[in-house]
Amino acid sequence: ATESGKSWLANELAKLRRGEGEVAEFAREFVPTFAVCLAIRFLIVEPRYIPSLSMYPTFEVNDQLAVEKVSKLVRPPLRREVVVFNPPELFWQLTDREPDGEALIKRVVAVEGDVIEVRDGRLFVNGEKQQEPFTNEPAEYRLAPMTVPSGTVFVLGDNRNHSFDSHYWGFLPRENIIGHAIFKYWPPNRIGPISDS
Repeated sequence: ATESGKSWLANELAKLRRGEGEVAEFAREFVPTFAVCLAIRFLIVEPRYIPSLSMYPTFEVNDQLAVEKVSKLVRPPLRREVVVFNPPELFWQLTDREPDGEALIKRVVAVEGDVIEVRDGRLFVNGEKQQEPFTNEPAEYRLAPMTVPSGTVFVLGDNRNHSFDSHYWGFLPRENIIGHAIFKYWPPNRIGPISDS
């Protein structure tokens, strides 16, 4: 049995060198498909899961979603978009941790040049009270009016009183944004697009 196994292996290796046989056929089909999948994963869209309730009720713990990574290359973030990002330096300082690759997910509530304020439990952008049906409850904090600097956005969790976000650690540099959350695909009873309104 050992000799026949060696003979089979030698035969398959000889066929592979000539680009023939089952192994060569498998490689011709698998390698390009795998390369395309990797390209999609690293360049276009990637999966993410929700580890906390900071974005409740939009997301629940263990929801899984697709994050597209192309729009950030062609346009600035938009108000109300849900973005996944690498936390800014102050986040790590306030949590007394070293950067560990953790990404966060929050909603962009103001973009560069906007004046943002939180009073009476409500968010105001450029003096206008925002209608935010996606929030869990009114904010129990106040933010004095401030202008979002160039190259940054202001992000808040939809679960306003249970989210470690820009109202703690400040503005988010746009270059920290990984992508825009577009679609929930798990669990099955919550499948669907992610609303920006």
